[in-house]
Amino acid sequence: MTDQRAIIDIGSNTVRLVIYNGPPRAPIVLLNEKVTPRLGKDVAVDGRLSDNAMELALAALSRFALLLRMREISDIQTVATAAVRDASNRAEFLAAVERLGLAPRVLSGEEEAQASAMGVIAAFPGTKGVVGDLGGGSLELLAFDGGNCDPGITLPFGTLKLPALREDGAERFAERVRKGLKHANWKAGAGLPLFIVGGSWRALALHCMQQTGWPLDDPHDFELAPDEALDLFAPLALGEVDGTDPRISSSRRATLPDAAALLGLLVDRLEPSRIVFSSWGLREGLLYSRLDKKTRAQDPMLSGVAAFAADARVSFVTAERVTRWTSAISYEDDDQANGNLRLAGTMLALASLRSEPNLRADQAIAWALRKRWIGLNARGRAMLAMTVFANTGHTDIPEALAPLTSESDFKQAIAWGLGVRLCQKLTGTAEQALEQTALIRDDTRLILELEEPMQALTSNSVAKNLRNLAEWLGLEWSIDFLAKGQKVG
Repeated sequence: MTDQRAIIDIGSNTVRLVIYNGPPRAPIVLLNEKVTPRLGKDVAVDGRLSDNAMELALAALSRFALLLRMREISDIQTVATAAVRDASNRAEFLAAVERLGLAPRVLSGEEEAQASAMGVIAAFPGTKGVVGDLGGGSLELLAFDGGNCDPGITLPFGTLKLPALREDGAERFAERVRKGLKHANWKAGAGLPLFIVGGSWRALALHCMQQTGWPLDDPHDFELAPDEALDLFAPLALGEVDGTDPRISSSRRATLPDAAALLGLLVDRLEPSRIVFSSWGLREGLLYSRLDKKTRAQDPMLSGVAAFAADARVSFVTAERVTRWTSAISYEDDDQANGNLRLAGTMLALASLRSEPNLRADQAIAWALRKRWIGLNARGRAMLAMTVFANTGHTDIPEALAPLTSESDFKQAIAWGLGVRLCQKLTGTAEQALEQTALIRDDTRLILELEEPMQALTSNSVAKNLRNLAEWLGLEWSIDFLAKGQKVG
């Protein structure tokens, strides 16, 4: 038996296989492989999938099917989008795909838009906005509010079609986009976030991140204000793409002017409050759509961090106990979101102890800046990193983290990390020790209470870490040994 599941996405530009495992609410990518047959290129010209494009796609699909059989993965969704949907010879192509043992499903424009929106909803739970998904053959736009989606629209503005649409100049192109939106009766989006999905727009995000000196590596959840976006897109639309991020492939680099021109027009027409780039889209939306209501309600950040920490043999239950033990250092304005961040930071701090001591500080920064955490924004990344960093005994804010959140947030995260450090030094996270010791706070003091026989756990190291935490909180400190029969708390 395996918990692996796979999505085969037969798009207008690429054909991709992604294999996932991990928690259903925060799936982890095991394999992500694509080829670029550009199925939609000739469809845009004569309405047919070319023989050469089909041959390239079927060769890739044959490989994917074999890999899936060898890995014994039976949970497979094979979907095709605009190019196959619009092709006059799609029946011939789909029959060939079926002979490979796959079961392709052609998504309608509305289904494609819905799947992309569900991916965004999964990645940004509880939000409201508009999803714009740019593929090779089409552009999908869809408004959503929490878990509810409008039907959405499909426009013929895919990356394979944009070069021809822009040949007559910027004014003519703008007119075509305006008419397309008017014909589809699109009126949503003003004052709402515009969530951006699609490989060409992710490449655009990487370019903008480099141009602005953004310290994070992951384009997921990268944001731009509308005015800033238009300033960055304008030179790109004119073909000025020097200094592009080296992670952008040559094929994606070639699409940047068209992608920037289209997105600039959408920002101008839709008037969003901000532009947010999402690495989750159609494929993740297909997975999320199959989850039950209870699983959908889970925090994807906590699910992802818990799975990551479990690989380091840190249990969720242990992390919860440590978080309760350190609850005396909670700030008055803590809410559920901060509580989840603190629990996640505790898990990562404990997980970091599995690494060599001289690696832990650098590891904290790497986890914050480079690892993809779904459901976690720049502020959350900084606070998680600072919790792990402080757990190593450091209270100075690394330069790379400083732009990501406020000084008060860093101060709070440092307190969390120092608390985890004290708890681990005292109890070793042993259940009995956690139950028979306690950290108490009053107006002026931070008090460590210990029942018999837990007094033996104290040491110079414990006293030093208690003092460091108390001083950070601006409190005096003491250690109280309770009499036999007395209980902590």
